[in-house]
Amino acid sequence: MDHVSKLFNKKVLNWLIAFRDPRDILEKHPSFLLCEVAFITFALLTLQHALKHGGRYKYLWIGTVLHGLTVESLSYFIPDIDNFWHAQSTVMLLGKRLPLHIMCVYPAWLYTAAIAVSRLKLKSWAEPFAMGLLVVMIDLPFDIMGIKLLWWTWHDTDPNIYDRHYWVPWTSYYFHATFASSFCFIFHGTRRLFSNTNNKWESASFPVELVCTLLPGIFSMPMGCLQFIPLYHTLHDVFHIHTEVCVFILLTTYTLIVWKSDRNPSPEARSSKGIKIDGLALHIVTHYCIYMYLVLFSQPEKNVSIGLHEPLGKCGIKEPVQTVSGMVLSKDKYLCKENYDEGYYDFHCLPGGKPPKDGLDWYTVCGTPFPNHMEYICVIFFACALGLTVFYHIFFCSSAPEKPVSNGKSKKIKSN
Repeated sequence: MDHVSKLFNKKVLNWLIAFRDPRDILEKHPSFLLCEVAFITFALLTLQHALKHGGRYKYLWIGTVLHGLTVESLSYFIPDIDNFWHAQSTVMLLGKRLPLHIMCVYPAWLYTAAIAVSRLKLKSWAEPFAMGLLVVMIDLPFDIMGIKLLWWTWHDTDPNIYDRHYWVPWTSYYFHATFASSFCFIFHGTRRLFSNTNNKWESASFPVELVCTLLPGIFSMPMGCLQFIPLYHTLHDVFHIHTEVCVFILLTTYTLIVWKSDRNPSPEARSSKGIKIDGLALHIVTHYCIYMYLVLFSQPEKNVSIGLHEPLGKCGIKEPVQTVSGMVLSKDKYLCKENYDEGYYDFHCLPGGKPPKDGLDWYTVCGTPFPNHMEYICVIFFACALGLTVFYHIFFCSSAPEKPVSNGKSKKIKSN
């Protein structure tokens, strides 16, 4: 029995956490190691900001991590939304599905966006939509370069991710906008519901803050999914309208709501003067610089991704996909090696250029060259320039951040 118990405990532990030699990643997939180091660093920068400011800032940071854990874990274990596979990083969790650094993406992006939005001094009803837009702005170069560099792979025929933009599903942008806006709505909405503090960054009692942290961490995902029903699932699934139209309508609506709130800003919304580089500003600048560097100098055709991917098998076997709207669509159960449409990878780096045999879900895929390198450079540089411009005006030309104090009032602080 002791032997059986030890074997069981070892299997459970190996499922919970696994490791990969970073030297192997550096040799086969160097850009992915850079991504890993970068996001862990960004998460630590946001954590430092949260601990320094205290109050609800630290609960915001914890809430983003819980939200990330909810999204990632459910995505792997609900078959209807199990449609992507991360590359193998130094530390892998949950059966080698979740890279540790992906958990760092959520505090890095959502925490930074939430703080940035608070400095705009928008109306409370506009803040969630502004946060959704900022997260999409941060995500844009990451999504485009990440898939091109094989940081993950997508399911080939899943109808919810079939429409692509540089191999990025249009629904990825929809997902980031709606999930981030839902997180902001619940995080600040629960405070107004359960706390009597006037300053939204002043923490209440621990039980109240625990509730206000758990609720957005758990329920932002289902609330975000509900936002898919009126636009995406209706227009795309019922009327067969391309997903890019749904995304355009969503982001335009978000933008108009934010613009409406910002038409008559309070005087303090434009009160910040001077350039003060803090951890969040450093994070944003470094984030965009990484993708500008990668699009210029990376060679995606040299990347080799060894790990979990879409299972290989017989072509044409279908399985149902239940959508949140109640419709049942379908997708191929296996990746068809003879007829797949994922132009960012192939099998040229394998012996003889032959794909692995059927029945495998752990195999090697090889990167492909930029089809038009200059086009990728233009797109990534524009996305980064747009993001840098927007965040420059938020961090250096908008309101100074508020620091919570014990008497319920708030005060401006000189730096973050």
